Amino acid sequence: MNCGLVLASALGCAVLAMATPANAAGASDGDVRQLIDLIYSGEYAQGKFKEALEKVEIGKIFCEGELCTKKVRAQLFLAIGTIHARLGDAAQAKIAFASALKDDPASLPRGEHSNEVVLALFEEVKGGARPVLPEGCRASFGGNAAPRGWSSAEAQHCHAEAVLHEKSGEFSRCEADARAALELEEQAVARATLARCLEASNNWLEAASEWEETARQAPRTRNFTLARHAQSRAAQLRRRTPVIVIEIPKDTTDLTLQLDGVALPIEMLGQEIPANPGEHTVIANSKRGNLPLRFKRTVVLEPSVTLPIAIELTPFSPEVRCVLEAQTADALSKCLRQASPTGNLDIRVGTELSGYTDTMDVDVLTPSVFTTIEHATDGWGVNAAFLVDVVTAASADILATASPRWREVRYVPALGAHARFGDVDVALNTSLSQEPDYLSVSGGGKVAVELRQKTVTPSLGLDYARDTSGRRYTPYSVFSHTIERIGINAGVGLVLTKATFGSLNFTALIEDGDTSKPYRYVPLFSPEVAPLVPAGLEIDSVNLFRLPERPLEQVPTHRERLAMSFSAAHRFASSTLRASERLYLDTWGVKASTTDGRYIVDVVKGLRLWPHARFHVQTGASFWERAYVAPASAEGIAIPAVRTGDRELGPMLAATVGGGARYDFGAHSQYGASFTGDFVYSRFLDHLYVKSRLGYFGALTFEAEFE
Repeated sequence: MNCGLVLASALGCAVLAMATPANAAGASDGDVRQLIDLIYSGEYAQGKFKEALEKVEIGKIFCEGELCTKKVRAQLFLAIGTIHARLGDAAQAKIAFASALKDDPASLPRGEHSNEVVLALFEEVKGGARPVLPEGCRASFGGNAAPRGWSSAEAQHCHAEAVLHEKSGEFSRCEADARAALELEEQAVARATLARCLEASNNWLEAASEWEETARQAPRTRNFTLARHAQSRAAQLRRRTPVIVIEIPKDTTDLTLQLDGVALPIEMLGQEIPANPGEHTVIANSKRGNLPLRFKRTVVLEPSVTLPIAIELTPFSPEVRCVLEAQTADALSKCLRQASPTGNLDIRVGTELSGYTDTMDVDVLTPSVFTTIEHATDGWGVNAAFLVDVVTAASADILATASPRWREVRYVPALGAHARFGDVDVALNTSLSQEPDYLSVSGGGKVAVELRQKTVTPSLGLDYARDTSGRRYTPYSVFSHTIERIGINAGVGLVLTKATFGSLNFTALIEDGDTSKPYRYVPLFSPEVAPLVPAGLEIDSVNLFRLPERPLEQVPTHRERLAMSFSAAHRFASSTLRASERLYLDTWGVKASTTDGRYIVDVVKGLRLWPHARFHVQTGASFWERAYVAPASAEGIAIPAVRTGDRELGPMLAATVGGGARYDFGAHSQYGASFTGDFVYSRFLDHLYVKSRLGYFGALTFEAEFE
């Protein structure tokens, strides 16, 4: 990834915000055309193709939404494709050319800036492998015999269709069918029909030429009446055609002129330029010293009018001029700072409401709010979040101890910040989690370094957490356990191609302290009964066969965890595929694999949908037992030193199936709403009380972004 593109894109956003009205269709056409012209005559002409690409990419930002017409956007993509082709990136060149043809099928690369490679790639995209199918009148031709006066029945059919379209006022279709008829057979009446339709759609210059050609062709078939009418009509149109006179500007050099996007020779200055009635745009670019100057004016011409246009050249806007003169990524960044010293803050706020419920009578409701503030050029950001967990439970292990359904609330505030120092990004975070019987305080940091033009980003992080576990309604001074966790995270992000991103991450966690649940009682069985206890034995049967002793859970007080994960994302033309794999093991003997994937599809502008699937499988802890044995002796029963009733420590598998949707809206898609929903099926392979669990998770999120 070229670092200049990031800065250029950010710069384009700021320039766009200051230079164009938010909802003006085609408001950026002039700026984008000038940007393309000056890049072609500047960096491109000097062979600095990478620099040219960085600057031309800014045009995409200028053309967001409807700020550019399709014709201008096609010219932008043609320029991008041309530069990619000169850089040897055929794949990206084809993508850009395809985008250009989608916006304007008639668009072509500029011949003076193209070579054989550029033209070959463009023709490959334009040709594709698609058959050329008949269109218009030729698609509806039924294959009848040619009527009198015509050699081609298909030509006569197309002329008849053109006449019908003329009568119904569909002049563009009339023009297309009349031209199709003339391609098949030269007939003066067909050319006259073409002339009438061109005249009706205010294309007087073209109409006059067709009338003149009709006057030459008609006598060959002895149609002298049509010849006289055509000659008279052509003369009348020539007399009434409006003209423009562009006055010569003073004290300028390197002047270029355009009328409706078509270059005009300098010799046309001061001369009468015939033009069709209607709207026309005159653009001029020049220099006074080294200062670039510009002129743009749109006029409406009435018949029989001669309109003088005085060119008054003025400097480019400071923002655009800074972009065009920038030679390095640092210079582009400086442009942004000078142009908008306070306009580079990106503020995002959001709220989410999520919920979970399952067949084991566990319900969780979690409202949350969050915000982030990022400075695009200074490279710093802060974030904050606050969530509340409301948990209600009456699961099987709770009922097994004759405990009532309980509810508790957890509060979790969190803060984070990061700052960039060149290619190094340093991030810090801290959070607090408070429940009636549990308190957790954590903090950490991470350092990431961007290498090889931001295509390789290794990172290293360290986290520390100190938890205090107690009993409800009991002060920590009376009963509590301290748990300490140290986590080390190492990873690397990889930009594999311009459409593919991958990452590899390693996490090591060292945990010291007693994490046993103070409310979880573990059933014990005699050596004779334990082997007979089946998986999923119900509560009443467990209570019938268990021993009367009810010891609390006790797990090891030291645990070391290690996880390795791989993830990849690939962007297709209108969709994205994401997949990840996580492998896990710890010193308690648990080994697990988690595979996750989703396919995000851009349905229409602003709307994305995705299916989601996940599969998880794990072994049980080394001390896991479906039925713990407590042998009797003269001193009493021998309670196992390590014991647990935590289902998540037993052998199990789980499958998740769901999906989501996101819709971005607003003038610049600055608002977004999303919904995700997943069904989670868990299968417990060697557990008491239950064999399976079916849960549902859903979340509704709303976000807003401000610059």
